[in-house]
Amino acid sequence: MFILLYSALGSNSSERVESVLTYKGLEWDRIEVTNEALKTTYREQINPFGFVPALVHGGRTLVESMAIIEYLDECFPDKPVLGVSPSARAQIRSVCSHVGSTIHSPQNRTVLNFLRPELSETDKKDLRARWIGDQLETLEPMLWRDGHFCCGTSFSAADVFVATIYRKYLQHGGGKLDRFDGHRTHLAEQGLIPDYLR
Repeated sequence: MFILLYSALGSNSSERVESVLTYKGLEWDRIEVTNEALKTTYREQINPFGFVPALVHGGRTLVESMAIIEYLDECFPDKPVLGVSPSARAQIRSVCSHVGSTIHSPQNRTVLNFLRPELSETDKKDLRARWIGDQLETLEPMLWRDGHFCCGTSFSAADVFVATIYRKYLQHGGGKLDRFDGHRTHLAEQGLIPDYLR
């Protein structure tokens, strides 16, 4: 069945879904959504939230990266990314939830423009890097307890969420964090993340 992903270059949330689609080896097409479309036609016709990603499959449109990843793992259970035991699933979802809600949301451009419109773009970028960096340090003790993967001994959605938010941190001028950089290098060497996350 045909899979179509509405995405946007540089979207952290879209990168999560693209990574999972690629890892699972699924065939899919990508439609780039412009900033203008996010405010108009895309919002009106595809996703009333006005954010990417949105995934179309089986005649249904799904939104929100975690919901899409859960859907993909249920529909395409080969190469699971959400764990195989209840405890593994809970641990992976905890990391994903922390990254998606606690780290990602407050530094989102839309949120910052609303809450801190007086800040220059340079100041916003600096604030975003500091926020993500502080939160990654808080998250670090929960990661890599069993080896090179964030949770357990195999690749999971937690690895995707951590790698994509770390990339966002670097884009905003954050300095390299050794463990997070080593994690991204390990995933790249194993061919588990797309080239643009390396």
